Amino acid sequence: MSDLSIPGVTGKYNTDKTIKALVETERIPLQRLESERTVLQEQKNVWLRLNQKMTAVREGARELYGFQNPFNNKIAKSSDETILTATASRTAAEEELSIQVKQIATADRFLSRSLPRDFKAPAGLYRFKVGEEELKIDFRGGSLKELAAAINAKGGDLLAASVVEDTPGTQVIVIESKKTGSKYALTFHDQAAAFAEQAGLLERSPTAGRTLPIGKETVSAWSKPLPAEGLKISEGVLSLGPGTEARLPFRPPVALSGSMVLSFEIRSLLIPEQPYQKPAPPPGPGLPEVGGIEYGGIQVQSARSRTPLPEWKPPEPPQRVDDPVVLFAESRGQSLPLAPVKDSDQFYTVELGPQDLPAQLEALALRNRNTNRTIEIRNIRVYDKTARGDYRPAHPLSSAGDAKIVLEGVEVTRPENTVADLVPGVTLNLKGAADKPVALGIRKDLESIKSSLIRFFGTYNDLLTQVDILTRKDEAVIQEAQYLSDAEREQARKELGLFTGNVTLMQMKSRLQRIMMDPYPTAGGRELALLAQIGITTSGGTFQTTGVLDKSKLRGYLQLDETKLEQALARNAEWVKQLFGNDTNKDLAVDSGVAFSADTYLGPYVATGGIVANRVSALNDSLARKNREIESYNRHLADYEKELRRKFGIMESALDSLEQSSKTIENFNKRQE
Repeated sequence: MSDLSIPGVTGKYNTDKTIKALVETERIPLQRLESERTVLQEQKNVWLRLNQKMTAVREGARELYGFQNPFNNKIAKSSDETILTATASRTAAEEELSIQVKQIATADRFLSRSLPRDFKAPAGLYRFKVGEEELKIDFRGGSLKELAAAINAKGGDLLAASVVEDTPGTQVIVIESKKTGSKYALTFHDQAAAFAEQAGLLERSPTAGRTLPIGKETVSAWSKPLPAEGLKISEGVLSLGPGTEARLPFRPPVALSGSMVLSFEIRSLLIPEQPYQKPAPPPGPGLPEVGGIEYGGIQVQSARSRTPLPEWKPPEPPQRVDDPVVLFAESRGQSLPLAPVKDSDQFYTVELGPQDLPAQLEALALRNRNTNRTIEIRNIRVYDKTARGDYRPAHPLSSAGDAKIVLEGVEVTRPENTVADLVPGVTLNLKGAADKPVALGIRKDLESIKSSLIRFFGTYNDLLTQVDILTRKDEAVIQEAQYLSDAEREQARKELGLFTGNVTLMQMKSRLQRIMMDPYPTAGGRELALLAQIGITTSGGTFQTTGVLDKSKLRGYLQLDETKLEQALARNAEWVKQLFGNDTNKDLAVDSGVAFSADTYLGPYVATGGIVANRVSALNDSLARKNREIESYNRHLADYEKELRRKFGIMESALDSLEQSSKTIENFNKRQE
């Protein structure tokens, strides 16, 4: 069996090795074709990467001169971020503001008394109101944690509750509104009110609010009789003209303590000042006419009487009086001046607490010493600020209140701590109250501008480095690109000199370098027309201390002097903006500048159907042809190997036949012997 041979299969004559050697020899043209395909594919990949780098440069350029360019970005800097922070939009004006946060907006947050661990909330309809919004919960009864879970499940953005074990054997429940502002007071109704009183969240209010009516019978004289003119009462509004005063007594007097406040609406209206008219001097005494005589037809008239008059001096013009202190609180025969009023065309609300008022308030007095103002007051009342109808919170952690802000001396209120409608383009975030104002500066966001410039020039340098790698065979180019990773450095070595002598790439690099060096028109004229004037240079041809020319400086890569850039931006950021994109013909379209020129120049390279797209398309065609050639040659190799095996099979069969004949003859000869 060991002598069994199948021609072309068992390889008795080592023909398989011979066939493989012949096929490998025939495969050499295929290897050349595959190598050519690899080069074409690598060239395509390189052009695609170049396209990405060019696109990155264009995007960076558009960021510098487009509608969202960083030169209009603003930043708000607070002198005390524990009190106030702010964000500024592009439309905000550059300015310095003084803002005092007298009070931040708060929400109602009520705490119960300590309750036993087995305390049960009764079943029923729990109805809560946060301002005018209502929340209803049909609770079937259960533990405090079950009630809190029911409130949280339906509370949404209105209400929340939590249960805390304050001691090992007791617990408390906290119910809080999720909305800040005085108009979002939390009130309890139906079973919620009964539960709140039972759990010690609420208690009956011992004081009732008092409204001070304004009418002829309630307004009295103060230090002088009521004037016949200048004082008016109409529809609950008391109006005091210049030089008038009045007194509004509380009958009986009001005791102020705890959370009681005096509230009223007031305004101070400016009266247009009339120009001073200097009076004419008095005419003097009136004298009777003198007589005369007639003699001989001649009329003789007596001389007129003469009365010497003293020198007349006109009176001094009346002095203008501006006195914002017009309100006084009376108590036990003493008058306590209250907070000054501000000029306003609209009524604004003033709230004064026990710390601003005497312990017992007997009357509110008004004295208008101003010569050019009318003072009007209405809606005067004293009430418990924490009261919720007949109840008040027994253990309030915080009470619903508005934020109070003083902006440049003008006090305003807002229901929230995020205020976006006070300073145009600026959103204020109130963090805490303070006795002193916080300085808020709105300035250009220099860091944003610097980041955009660094990003743009980084992509520019990256593109030029890639062009140098492709068009040069000097490995120093790779060594100088220190930002490359190990993998990128290895890839660069493979691509080194791949497009040596490529005119398109060399022209592109030359043109981009010229764009960065050219002067551009700005409002600064010669004072700012070049990138070098804002600290962006190539340092071309700079000698090192050794006296050896640093060739890397000649490659056109840009470097940034941040100090010089910051100085240029501080001097005139608008000029720097125009250096990168400027509308020179005032047609509302940018037509000049470094970024505009770079974007415009690179457009034909990366556009659909552009230079790079055409190169890639041509390479795709070459790759398709090369693939067809490789497929055809692979078929040729398969046919070639098949033919070799057929021929070698015939040859082996013939050899086997000859060998068999030889053995037959040899055996025949042996028998003949």
